[in-house]
Amino acid sequence: MKTKTSILLSAILVFFINSSFSKLEQTAAEVVLVQGGTFKMGDSVDGSDEDDERPVHEVTIKSFYIGKFEVTFADYEQFCTETERMVPPDGGYGKANRPVINTSWYDAVEFCNWLSKKEGLSAAYIIEATTKVTCNFSANGYRLPTEAEWEYAAKGGNKSKNYVFSGSNSINDVGWFTENADGKTQSGGGKNANELGIYDMTGNVWEWCWDWYERKYYAASVKDNPTGPKTGSAKVLRGGAWFSDQTYSRTSERFNRAPDIRFNYGFRVCRTAL
Repeated sequence: MKTKTSILLSAILVFFINSSFSKLEQTAAEVVLVQGGTFKMGDSVDGSDEDDERPVHEVTIKSFYIGKFEVTFADYEQFCTETERMVPPDGGYGKANRPVINTSWYDAVEFCNWLSKKEGLSAAYIIEATTKVTCNFSANGYRLPTEAEWEYAAKGGNKSKNYVFSGSNSINDVGWFTENADGKTQSGGGKNANELGIYDMTGNVWEWCWDWYERKYYAASVKDNPTGPKTGSAKVLRGGAWFSDQTYSRTSERFNRAPDIRFNYGFRVCRTAL
């Protein structure tokens, strides 16, 4: 017969085991396979601010892997320690399993190559003179998702239920945004996952993508596995953030910033499925 003390100790043990598993799950290297398919990219929303989401066009994507969670401070601090970089400020919001912020696009690609090396994979990025970056999409290493891959995954891939947000038509179910985030980032996985089991593709932090941003790119985009314009001055960000409203948190919403800007932006990793 169990005593009150043994029951209490068992409960404490279960708590610590579950806590450990939770922390282990939230690593940048934990990825979800997104089976390839064809989807409608963009949105026919009204208003001049969203005209970069038009025209809605059909895109076919090859299978790929994408991070189940956004890259956390815990992930990024290890990268900083091993590469002798400064850990970016957290804005007073907290670190650990909260998504890393104040990373530039260049920081993100450097992280991807570092993670590839740790996993014994071929680096996807060739980085010359710090700011000249090319991507080998045939490599098996980590990289940033293309804008099309990001939207396809956010919309649920071939399991999509055509939600407005990533996993629901109710943003409170799946995302941290201006009305529920208490003015700060939140630990990853605190809301429901989308159809593919991916967390926080709506809200929490804006996520860097590979592509250069061009407002009218959709009118000229190729159908199969688009990787964005050849050149540009700003990189695409997706997903909205804790300080964004619902409009900026839709799966089709496009945002952009110069690749050297460090602000409240984070990212999640991706890998080509070979």
